[in-house]
Amino acid sequence: MKKRILAASALLGSGFACAQSTVQLYGMVDLFVQHLGSGGRSLTQLADGGNGASRFGFRGAEDLGGGLAANFVLEAGVNADTGAGTLPGPSISFTRQAFVGLSGGWGRVDAGRMYTPMFNAFLRADPFGMNAIYSPLVLVAQTDAQPGLGPAPAFRASNMVRYRTPQGQAFMLDLAYSFGEASTASKRSGEFQGGAIGYDKAPYYLAYSFSRTRTGTDTAPVAAPVATRVDALSARIDLGQAWALSAHAIRVGGGLPSTPAARLIDVGVSFQDGLSRWTGAVVQRKVGGSTRGQFGVTLGYDYALSKRTVLYGRLLHLSNRGGATASAGGIAFTPRGGDAVRSSGIGIRHSF
Repeated sequence: MKKRILAASALLGSGFACAQSTVQLYGMVDLFVQHLGSGGRSLTQLADGGNGASRFGFRGAEDLGGGLAANFVLEAGVNADTGAGTLPGPSISFTRQAFVGLSGGWGRVDAGRMYTPMFNAFLRADPFGMNAIYSPLVLVAQTDAQPGLGPAPAFRASNMVRYRTPQGQAFMLDLAYSFGEASTASKRSGEFQGGAIGYDKAPYYLAYSFSRTRTGTDTAPVAAPVATRVDALSARIDLGQAWALSAHAIRVGGGLPSTPAARLIDVGVSFQDGLSRWTGAVVQRKVGGSTRGQFGVTLGYDYALSKRTVLYGRLLHLSNRGGATASAGGIAFTPRGGDAVRSSGIGIRHSF
């Protein structure tokens, strides 16, 4: 739904006129029936977001003239199975995205809460769209948050200023910095730095991305925040109109000499046949100096009822090695050390 606001009045005491402003309401609702199992325990539930997390938001732009535009986004997550927000409790907050900025032929600068450069670099090469329930890349990358193994790669950051080159150009550059903002202990608690550089022109996509995250937050600062570095290569090649192959290679460095580094390799494939889309991805994670790690595989099928409505099915298997306890998305219990996790789901997603 779009609402166009046309203003013809001039600004008092200046030669500028209010230009056309466009505000759009957008979002999606996604629900699926999911069956989960691990170590003899199982659960069947109606859950949110097996294809894409349910959300709604507002985005807008105002033409300021001379190729310059002002832009904003406010986006909130919703648990569609209960109607509550994705934060604890029933509240709705714009914690998925909330930013404002300027754009032009030189690119765009935004400030607020946004996806990090690494997330967007991964997104272009993940056949499951970085879905938190079934993308094996997301599930295994996030296990680096386990105690002693360093923080997981940051996919969103608050208090962030970000620059991006214009969309549609073959060369891409994405740079971001998030302020720590702690008033006590170390003012660098929770500080984030990230960037991505790459080439994106069909049929090829190749990007290098990095992030550097310090422990602590502005509300829970630490006296000596430790920085953990993540480096990644992402690639995709489109083979005609139907096939696409993709891959990621990621290294999560330990923040302390005693903290081991983790390495991840992810390979994906997708095949489009009319209204049907078949997807698959395999990921392996190993932790240096340890037997801990994971191997995950997801298979998916999507059938487009229309441009906005999709029926889908998913199958996932995630093995834990060396006593690891990585969990599949949406699971209501923590797997015991070394237990594998299985998940299957059938659902519907509608975008608006």
